[in-house]
Formats: sequence, C-alpha cells, structure tokens
Amino acid sequence: MSDRLRKLNLDVLGIGASLICALHCAVLPLMMTVLPLLGLEMFSNEKLEYALLSCTFLVGCISLFRGYRYHHHTAKPLLLFALGFVLLLTGHFLAPENLEALLISAGAILVIIAHVWNLRECRHCRICNKDGIAP
Repeated sequence: MSDRLRKLNLDVLGIGASLICALHCAVLPLMMTVLPLLGLEMFSNEKLEYALLSCTFLVGCISLFRGYRYHHHTAKPLLLFALGFVLLLTGHFLAPENLEALLISAGAILVIIAHVWNLRECRHCRICNKDGIAP
C-alpha cells in the first residue's frame, strides 16, 4: 500500500482538483437556470464546495510540503499555493458578488501554477541530482 502511495503523483491530483474546482465555480453561475430542470441541483450544494476546497487544501499541503521537504527546498510553490488558496477563500466567503468569480479563478490558477512549479522543481531537483538519487 505504501508503494502505491509513493507512486501517486499528488501534484497531478492537485492540478485535477483545482481544475474541477475552477470549472465548478466558473460554469455553475451560467448553468443555474438549467440545473434544476435537469435535476442536478446537487452541483449548487454548499457541502460540495466545502469538499472541493478541503480536497484542494489537503492535497496541496501534502504535495507541496513533500516536494519542499524532500526534494527542491524551494519555497516559491508553497507561497503561490498559499496566495492562491487565500484568494479562493476570499472569493468564496468575503468577496462581493461582482468580484467573486474573478478572485476564485485567480486563486485556482495560482494553485495550479504552484502544483506545476512544484512538479517541475521535483523533476529537476538539484539536491537529488547532486547526490545521484533520482527524484
């Protein structure tokens, strides 16, 4: 089981979760009039939003901290993730309605960039390459 967890690429999972969250937040306002007709009101469920935010946060923290701690020691992906997640939370809970979509989209993009940056840094890890260990 632990071998499977090691092979699981959490950055790819984080990118996927962030994309799903961004699509959910971008498409939902456009589909609000059609969803009840299709019987899909579950997509406008507040619990789903909390689950997506929680998944994004959990996967991001684990993936980015693991990349920082064991591979590249570069703080930039962690900082991008933190800023992106703050924008996500601000967009969901504090922003006026006219800024909500913009803040959520910007936050999701920063979270995705953080995962891509972490993935790139882990693949080109100077520390692992110096020791002769493949990342």
